[in-house]
Amino acid sequence: MIRKWKKPTLYGSGAFKNFLETRSKLIHEKYCPPLICLNPGMQFFVRTKYEKAPPVQIVKEKLSLSDGGVVAFDRITTDKGCDTFEDYVVLISPGLRESTHSVKALSMAHSLLLKGFPNIFVLNQRGSCSIPMMSKKMSCAFGEWNDTREGIANIESRFPEKKILLVGACLGAMFIIDYLSTEEANRPSIAGAVLHSCNWELKASAFKVESGINYELFIKGLLKDTINRISKYSTEDERKIKDEWFNEKGIDMDYVGQSKSMWDLENRFLAPLIDLPNPEEYYKRVSPIYKCHKVNKPLVVINSRDDFMAPFENFNLPEFNKNPNLTLWSTAAGGHVCFVDKLFPVTSYLDKAVPECAHLLCDFVEKEDSGR
Repeated sequence: MIRKWKKPTLYGSGAFKNFLETRSKLIHEKYCPPLICLNPGMQFFVRTKYEKAPPVQIVKEKLSLSDGGVVAFDRITTDKGCDTFEDYVVLISPGLRESTHSVKALSMAHSLLLKGFPNIFVLNQRGSCSIPMMSKKMSCAFGEWNDTREGIANIESRFPEKKILLVGACLGAMFIIDYLSTEEANRPSIAGAVLHSCNWELKASAFKVESGINYELFIKGLLKDTINRISKYSTEDERKIKDEWFNEKGIDMDYVGQSKSMWDLENRFLAPLIDLPNPEEYYKRVSPIYKCHKVNKPLVVINSRDDFMAPFENFNLPEFNKNPNLTLWSTAAGGHVCFVDKLFPVTSYLDKAVPECAHLLCDFVEKEDSGR
C-alpha cells in the first residue's frame, strides 16, 4: 500500500504543462496520505466526517438567471488573505453535493484566499442553499442549460478589467469543460481553469461505481440527496412549476423516488427532463472526453488514479498530448474529492495543489500575454 506514496505525474504536451513542470514545487514532492487513508473509501469517510470549516466569511448573494431561475452566488472573504492576484476573479463551480454550506467548497475558497486571490465567488447548483427552483430549468446542465456563462457574464459586468479563473470540482468541473469547449469561451476575460475529481467519461464508469463499498459510501447518499432536491419544494409557486413541467415531460416522481441507482435516476428523470431518449445519450452529451479537443484555454485537471467516481482508465491520455491546452495532474492516491493530507486536523492535498496551479496558471497567462 505504501506504493501509493508517490510524486504526481503530469500528462500533456503543451507550453502550460511544461511551465507547471518547471515552476511547481509540489509536482516534485510525494503525496503521502495517512496510512488509514490509502483506501479511497476511507479517504471519503475521513474528510467528510472530520474536516472542519475554515475561518471565512460568506457574503450571501443571489444571481437571477435569464430563464427566471435564481441561484446562490456567494462571495467568500477572509481577514487573513492578501491581494497578490487582485486582477483576477475566481469563479468556483462545486460538485453536486457541495455548496457554500459545505466544508470542501469553503476549504477550497479559503486556500485560494490565502494564496492571494481576494475575489472569490461560488456559483452554487440550482436548488441548493435553501433557494427554491423557480424555473423549469431545474439543473445547471450542459450546452444552453449551462449556468456557468451567466455567472461569468455577471462577473464581467461587475469587474470589467479583471480576468476570470474558473475552479471546479466533480460535476462543477464538467460544467466548466462544457463551457470552455464553446466559441463563447474564447474571450480575453477568461484566463483558464483548475479542476479536480472530474469524471472524463460517464458511461464507462456508470456501473462500475454503483457496486460494493462505493455504493454504500457515496452513491447511496448522492442518490438520496438528488431525489430530495428535485422532489421537495419550498413554496407553493415552486410546487406548481415542478408539477406542471413533470406532467409536460411525463415524469412520475413516485417512480423516480424508487430509483436504486444513478442509472435509474438518469433514465427516469434527467434524460426525459432534457428531451433525451436514454442515459446513454445523456452520458455522451455531458462527458468531457467528447468535447475536450475544443478547449482553447489553459486547463489543468487534478485527479487520483484510485478515484472510484472517475476511473483513471477513462482518461483519454492521447487527447492530452494532442490538445496543448490540456494538462492532467495525476496522483496515485486521493480518492474522490478528498486527497486527505493530514489527520490532526484533517487537511486536503487539494488545498495546496489547486492554489499552486491557480498561481502558476495566472503567471503563465501573463507571460503569454506579455510575449505577444
